[in-house]
Amino acid sequence: MTRKEKLLVEIYNLRNQIAEMMGIKKQNVNVLLETSNINKIEEIAEKLGLKFSDLVVDDNTDPQPAVSGYIEFAGEIVKISSVEDIERVLERINATDKA
Repeated sequence: MTRKEKLLVEIYNLRNQIAEMMGIKKQNVNVLLETSNINKIEEIAEKLGLKFSDLVVDDNTDPQPAVSGYIEFAGEIVKISSVEDIERVLERINATDKA
């Protein structure tokens, strides 16, 4: 058996194990692993005996947390894509509170 064949067998067996642990059909493992649903990721981590962060934090990325979203403040929607963006919005909020 070639290395490629061995790896494919290992992947196949791992997918079967994940499907069994999650109580789903093995055909649905790819969909499950590609989910961005936080509740589902937490469930996967719990059933696999992992921490949530083990599944969502990439060891090869910048250690700063990934931030993405929008905040509405004073009738304006502000895109947030970094911790610095959050800090800028907080500065505006604090300045408004003091006024």
